[in-house]
Amino acid sequence: MYKSLPSYEELREMAQKDPEALERLRLEHVRATINSAPEKYRQRLSGLQFQIDGQRRLAKSPMAACLRISKMMHDSLHELKAVIEEEENPQPALTEDAATVLAFPG
Repeated sequence: MYKSLPSYEELREMAQKDPEALERLRLEHVRATINSAPEKYRQRLSGLQFQIDGQRRLAKSPMAACLRISKMMHDSLHELKAVIEEEENPQPALTEDAATVLAFPG
């Protein structure tokens, strides 16, 4: 697998004194996490990480990046909830018998 994360204090010091090292550590852990996932999920996880990295690049600050990524998670959760609710309460399919045909005088 991969090594554990340094303590919070060490990470904070790294962020202040050597942000490039912190970024390398982040990338190492992201790659290790994706690579440790079952093969069938790796492509999807890599795609998701690509989207997250894109949001980080587009953001004007670290806080803006956090908010963008948080919104992505909330949107995904909302979509999952809708799918679950649809499975629990499926809408009846419309059939030809369900329609009422009205005759209009010609």
